[in-house]
Amino acid sequence: METTVSFVLCMILILAVSLVCAYLPISIRAKDSTMHLMIAFSAGVFIGILFLVLLPEAIHESEENGFEHMTVMYAILIGFIVTFVIDFAFKYFKRAECDCDECKDFHSHTVTSLSAFVGLSIHACFDGLALATAFIVGDDVGALMLVAICIHKAAEVFSLSSTFMLSDNKKKAGTYMTAFCLMTPLAGILAYLLLEGVDIAFAGIAFAFSAGIFMFVTMMDIVPEAFHRKSLSIKSLLLLILGLCVILLTVLLMGPHAH
Repeated sequence: METTVSFVLCMILILAVSLVCAYLPISIRAKDSTMHLMIAFSAGVFIGILFLVLLPEAIHESEENGFEHMTVMYAILIGFIVTFVIDFAFKYFKRAECDCDECKDFHSHTVTSLSAFVGLSIHACFDGLALATAFIVGDDVGALMLVAICIHKAAEVFSLSSTFMLSDNKKKAGTYMTAFCLMTPLAGILAYLLLEGVDIAFAGIAFAFSAGIFMFVTMMDIVPEAFHRKSLSIKSLLLLILGLCVILLTVLLMGPHAH
């Protein structure tokens, strides 16, 4: 009973963190250049989370449950390819209304924001699965997973919200972001109810699939968006490195519990 209460409180905390970070870009209404610099910092955080947290954890959890490393690689690749196909469909079927530079620019941001929304939404559901699995294993493991998810959820929703504010979907940004913020808590609660007392050996492979999704969104949506303005490329690079260093320091400080 105590574990269940702790889990529900954690879901509420994740929702609160997500909503605050999601509505920051919407409320401050920063300039286009500022938004791109914010995304550049988030891109560094995304890269750090991908290579220092998600991929190592996916490999570790899968191999702990008897899966060979190539099986893990296949799961990551499938997640990447599935998201690639979704992204391709958005870009192929959603075309700019005209060929002027302004329309093409808004179109690019709109497609990026919608593609990232879909990809990160799938990943957000796996975040809920990961946290539910961690709490089923034990409260101490769940608490560590909570810290990791809060850090990466903050960067995730802030960056996604910023891309919406650069697109022609500004008026719908609040609706999209509210829905996105609810996904991890709802998926977590559902997974907790369904998985309690069930063998969770498959969780590592599911996490690997999720890491593949996160890899695509990071490399093909967030990083390119961060360097969308050539005039800001140097500042964007420095902020990307800073975001990466933040995650690196976090991992080093948490030591063996970082994943």
